[in-house]
Amino acid sequence: MKQALVVCHRGASLQAPENTLASLERAIELGAGAVELDVRPSRDGVLYVMHDATVNRTTNGTGRISELDSDDIDKLDAGSWFGPEFAGERVPRLDSFLDACKGRIATYVEIKEGDPAQIRDMLAVRGMLGDAWTFSFDQSIRAEARAKVPDLRRMVLYSHVGSVDRAVAQDAQLLEFHEDNLEPEAVAAAKRAGLITQMFYGGHDREVFAKAVECGVEQMNIDDVSLFRSVEKEMAMPA
Repeated sequence: MKQALVVCHRGASLQAPENTLASLERAIELGAGAVELDVRPSRDGVLYVMHDATVNRTTNGTGRISELDSDDIDKLDAGSWFGPEFAGERVPRLDSFLDACKGRIATYVEIKEGDPAQIRDMLAVRGMLGDAWTFSFDQSIRAEARAKVPDLRRMVLYSHVGSVDRAVAQDAQLLEFHEDNLEPEAVAAAKRAGLITQMFYGGHDREVFAKAVECGVEQMNIDDVSLFRSVEKEMAMPA
């Protein structure tokens, strides 16, 4: 049985503050094949790795990232909320984060806000387009990415498209399933259509992981890497 490629959701976010260079390094140490990161621009147009629209939850600052200048964001502490050993961890600029990924781990860029073409160019100049892909919950960003940067691989959600045929019709390269729509027939159909199958699951239920393994999902976008690998290993052992 081939192991699934692990995508560390926001980096190794159970071991280090999410979307930081520390969480990236922990993901690499865990042997992850890819890291999922979220992107938003500052008021002066600098792209940052940040999930929330505000910096309130994951830094010592307050306010919307789109209303803060880069000089102010660069001073924020993005680690102390997670643990004192991460005090002084910064909100990474996207360029620095990609530099740290280059040649070490693939990148899944979720665009919360920002220009897909700018992100594509930042990946391309580093030679990282081949193993990168993108997604956005914003329909207009998804449409812009499809129209402007066809060479940047795109993922769609099964919950959005509703079928493998519609994923293919939208020129997607990856199809992501969730706990409530993961079925072996759909996974098999996606593979036959040439799509890479992925599942997002942020929980800790062994049965959910076991079903993903049984379905043959190729990539797992998850938080609990250790638990998934242990389930995968158990299921690979002869009865």
